Amino acid sequence: MEELKTIPPAVAALIPKEQLQMTKENLKEFSDAILHLKSQLEKCPKIRETDNGKEHPAIFHYFDCGGTDIYISEFDRKDYMFGYAILNGDLRFSEWGYFDLTDLVKIPQYNIDYHFEEQTVEAALYTAYPHHFKKPKSLEPAKNDQLPDIYRNFPYQYMKGSLGTVLRKNLDEVYLYGDDETKFFQDCNRAKQHSRSLADVIEEYFIN
Repeated sequence: MEELKTIPPAVAALIPKEQLQMTKENLKEFSDAILHLKSQLEKCPKIRETDNGKEHPAIFHYFDCGGTDIYISEFDRKDYMFGYAILNGDLRFSEWGYFDLTDLVKIPQYNIDYHFEEQTVEAALYTAYPHHFKKPKSLEPAKNDQLPDIYRNFPYQYMKGSLGTVLRKNLDEVYLYGDDETKFFQDCNRAKQHSRSLADVIEEYFIN
């Protein structure tokens, strides 16, 4: 685990004030969480970049103990965010909308989810409230032929074989087996659903 000395300002800006103070006081324990937020921030779509998607990526998740859930899909890197909000558990009036980050982080009851696994907003909503939201395609079983066994987009490549999958970036290689290989192709499927390049996924495995 990489131990941080400080929280990058752009990441600190995402964290509600009270949670930020607690995180600073226990930075060693929260280093992985901060690095995760940094990674998510780097790939978060900008405003209107997900307009044509059938599903929308849920990059950040804000919540409180009173049934509020806000899933952020887009961010202008300054203050403007777009996503889906359920306020105080009121599903009837939940909706898509725009949010000011400076307002979100001022609310004492709010936290940003340090352990939120990237998925689509539609998948997150269905998982939490299956009787209220329609099951999205991203949660349907993947087709066996959805991804090719060989992918090349220089300098990024992968090759799937009977003993595992090898990822390549220039002359560097990463070998994946078992659960790691399964997770890689799940990440690739999510990337395709969000219109992201498979090269982006391969890059993440070299960073990690």
